[in-house]
Amino acid sequence: MTITRKELFRLGAAGLATAVATGRSSAASATKPAEAKTGAKADPSRATLIRNADILTMDKKLGELKTTDVLVRNGRIVAIAKGMKVDDAEVIDATGKILMPGMIDGHRHVWQIMNAGTLVKTHAAKYDHYQTWKERTVVCMTPEDFHLAGYVGGLLAIDSGVTSVVDYAHGQHNREKAFAGARGLIESGVGGTFCYQVAHDPTYGPGDTISLAEASAQRLAPPTDAHFETARMLRDELFSASDSPIRFGIASSNGLGRHTMRQTKSEFDRARALEPYLIALHIHKQNPMPPEGIYRNIADLHKAGLLGPEIHVSHGVQMTDEEIIMLRDTGGMLCATVMGEFPYIAPAIHGKARQMGLPSGIGIDVNLALTQDYFEHVRAALWNMQRSEEYARIAREYEPADLLDYATGSGAAAIRMGDMTGTISVGKQADLVLLSTSRYGFAIAGTLADRVFSFANLSDIDSVWVRGTLRKQNGKMLNVDWGKLKADMREAQARIVRDADTITFT
Repeated sequence: MTITRKELFRLGAAGLATAVATGRSSAASATKPAEAKTGAKADPSRATLIRNADILTMDKKLGELKTTDVLVRNGRIVAIAKGMKVDDAEVIDATGKILMPGMIDGHRHVWQIMNAGTLVKTHAAKYDHYQTWKERTVVCMTPEDFHLAGYVGGLLAIDSGVTSVVDYAHGQHNREKAFAGARGLIESGVGGTFCYQVAHDPTYGPGDTISLAEASAQRLAPPTDAHFETARMLRDELFSASDSPIRFGIASSNGLGRHTMRQTKSEFDRARALEPYLIALHIHKQNPMPPEGIYRNIADLHKAGLLGPEIHVSHGVQMTDEEIIMLRDTGGMLCATVMGEFPYIAPAIHGKARQMGLPSGIGIDVNLALTQDYFEHVRAALWNMQRSEEYARIAREYEPADLLDYATGSGAAAIRMGDMTGTISVGKQADLVLLSTSRYGFAIAGTLADRVFSFANLSDIDSVWVRGTLRKQNGKMLNVDWGKLKADMREAQARIVRDADTITFT
């Protein structure tokens, strides 16, 4: 079946799902199944033997292993040992290289990569208008734009060594855009969860004049029946396969500080009825604190019986110790966006939360405004902790492996995937990153964790496997035409910015 992207987005939601089952869009054709060096298509049942690697397993029982082999078959790690011989395996010579688990990003708005650079965290005065930028931008993006953003955003995650993401999809405000963004992420091949936000129902578009108060009210309104119907359709039509690398999730409408607890309970009950893998929340301290009866914090959710093992909190800045315990004891999780949260009034709480037993990870958050080099975000997990004397004391007890854990083992547990990924262990998914150490600035002394945490960067990533499928090799993404994709992004970004400028907020 041959179908153009423009034709695809005229099909509507049901047609989009059919297209997923029967064919790929032209954007997806830029990335074919990974090919081995012979040029033959990768056979998922064929073994891959990664030979003579120095392995940063992040598995506390295994530790660091020198010149050791890893055998992968059917997408999983089946053996870790020295000197293995496997007749039917494709052999990857990893001598002198470091093999580590694929990294975890627990909170990223993948769609925002479409407008990377439009706002940056280092220009605070401009970034202060983030919500206004969002209110203009989402209504100017077409379904085709959301598809491209999901696709490119997923590829960029893989390129940076991130094999699982939680996509907090809060820009896809209608059904067609939601399906398009989800499809793009699926086609990228990255793993994780697509969390569709049940919110945002704007009535305006390019060329319109509307009060800023009304535009914000539409963005912050409670979810409608249509939002939950879209969520159900997404679940049933795109995420029903049990072996899909991307799972179905829901992002809350972000009624924090605005919606009543009655509205909030209705939203959570309806979300839970759809059985999402995750229910993602933005949580931060309200200032001033709204009156009782308004959704204010984790304590209010706990009192209403709304916490549970699928609750995934992003940020959580200034959560109390009692709230951390509430979230922990109900099976919840936390993701701190440590680089993005650096300018916040209070430091990120990942250190304290993990110390108290709450599974905690990290994420980029606003990928339009921050570096795609995920190792910089991993290092920010330490730098952010220095903003608090209490958290700095926790960090003083750390070794580099403890910090890498936020992006690997603990990070995986913090997105409900701790038994699937996050460490190099027999039985887990083969989500793997192979690092070249040949660059002069990559230190040769110290433990593997010392060297990776302090010195690794995106340019050192030699190879990436997602569920055993080789997606990057010899420093290059396989079968990805970055030049064509960047040209498409440049053209779309210019149009979106131009159209956004025609919206007048009064």
